[in-house]
Amino acid sequence: MVDAADDRPTPEPLVRHIPVQLPALALLGVCVCAFVAIYLDVPPTARGILGAFAVGLFAVAVGCWRMYLEVDDEGVAVRYLLREKWAPWPEIERIEIASGIRGSESIRVVRADGSLIDVPPALLQPTAPTTRPRALARLRGVLSEIEARRPDAFRSPG
Repeated sequence: MVDAADDRPTPEPLVRHIPVQLPALALLGVCVCAFVAIYLDVPPTARGILGAFAVGLFAVAVGCWRMYLEVDDEGVAVRYLLREKWAPWPEIERIEIASGIRGSESIRVVRADGSLIDVPPALLQPTAPTTRPRALARLRGVLSEIEARRPDAFRSPG
């Protein structure tokens, strides 16, 4: 893509999803629960428990597929399980790494009116076990990728 104003190529949007393995594992769990409930001789209470567990796993899989973070030259969009938040660049005061977002470090978008958009840590944290300094370094890298997509007109001074 080329920006018509200055003929510089604009960076591709940054899009982060939950890794595809997580919803796939949840759906595999649904299949296992269905197999056990249908083909094995289990008591009716166990079938009910398996059914409820399968419904929960299915909800987790659908939720994982729905969540995303997208950053482009227009702004930042974050979709959670049931809602979506979007902030255009002129409304964004700063973007920072914040602690304690669902028990972990993640990226927080602070709007000029003081409202916050917290990115779910599941979209940014590594899926494999890693050290805290490595995870923070990765998070800083994502933060710099986000800032690189902010148009020059809306960059914060300093």
